[in-house]
Amino acid sequence: MELKKILLISLGHLSCDLNGGALPALLIYLAAAHNFDYQTCGALAFAYSAVSSIVQPLFGLVADRLSRSWFIPLGILLAGFGLGSVGYLESYTAIFLALMLCGVGGAVFHPEGARYANLVSGSRKGAGLSVFSVGGNSGFVVGPLIVTLAVGGFGLPGTAAFALVALCMASLLYWNISRWNIAAAAPVKAAGAAEPRNDWAAFAILSGAVVSRSVLFLGFNTYLPLYWKNVFGQPAHVGNAMLALFCIFGVVSNLLGGMAADRWGFRRAIRWSGFFTLPFIALFPLADNPYAAAALLLPIAVGLYAPFSSMVVLGQRYLAKNMGFASGITLGVAMSIGGMSAPLLGWVADNYGGLPVAMHLLAAVTLVGAIFSLFLRKAA
Repeated sequence: MELKKILLISLGHLSCDLNGGALPALLIYLAAAHNFDYQTCGALAFAYSAVSSIVQPLFGLVADRLSRSWFIPLGILLAGFGLGSVGYLESYTAIFLALMLCGVGGAVFHPEGARYANLVSGSRKGAGLSVFSVGGNSGFVVGPLIVTLAVGGFGLPGTAAFALVALCMASLLYWNISRWNIAAAAPVKAAGAAEPRNDWAAFAILSGAVVSRSVLFLGFNTYLPLYWKNVFGQPAHVGNAMLALFCIFGVVSNLLGGMAADRWGFRRAIRWSGFFTLPFIALFPLADNPYAAAALLLPIAVGLYAPFSSMVVLGQRYLAKNMGFASGITLGVAMSIGGMSAPLLGWVADNYGGLPVAMHLLAAVTLVGAIFSLFLRKAA
């Protein structure tokens, strides 16, 4: 594993995903400024993720056939400038379109970033993809903190901080990655070795587990700050702090999950995490005070984040001929389908008893994902 290269790609992942991580924290300020309800906030979260369902697999196919290292900094720029413009926009439509641009940036970045991370991870795919994933998870920690400091201190125009971060990070990454000889890191095919093949049936089962996880992930991340504010009556900065804490737990869990997968297998890591999460997410909406709810964040984060790199690696193995496309599905389409659930959860919360009821639905989704994981089979 080429650690320096992995760390640099992971840093790029952080700078891209901190925009998505910032959005739930930003929704509190947008809701207050524009009188948005839960369903409207969920639709804005959907705007960020929906474009990936179309764009990200396309860029994955391009990454398989025609690698372009500048996709990585370009994705970061689009994501950062999309979110950075939100604070200067007044109409709901304009905000929606800006968040779609932010989503395009993530779609451009992830397939090429994941493909690079796989190639420079050597034989330690679980650990390497975990380091790459930890960058994205860290973005979900850093994003709310930037919102709290920049938007909390300067108002909605403080979103310009995200554009500035994107410009700096994209410049750094372009300078370094454009000089890599990535072809030298690709495995050399042995003489007489069989051509890699795609196992689409196995990949479809994996995608079901990934979609279930993404519904839980995006639902939880979108509404966690609002949950603390509206259910427990806590100020906005407390809800954002809980989101940051949840993501910090996730960073550690992701890294440990990748190392465990290298030792005990990717399928086991996915199965164990699904069934481990289930009782804790079922208990979460029953917690009647913020302290009990906060105590549940650690086991939920462990079960939610630990299998992330295993899902990416297993997808790349199931579609060995199309690693970029596999990454586009597992990091893009599946996450986007999960994002489509955010408006639905908001509608349920608006009309049927608030966010605790929506959280009960997430427990049911967790059970579905755990059932999918039982049918995962060994990659060829």
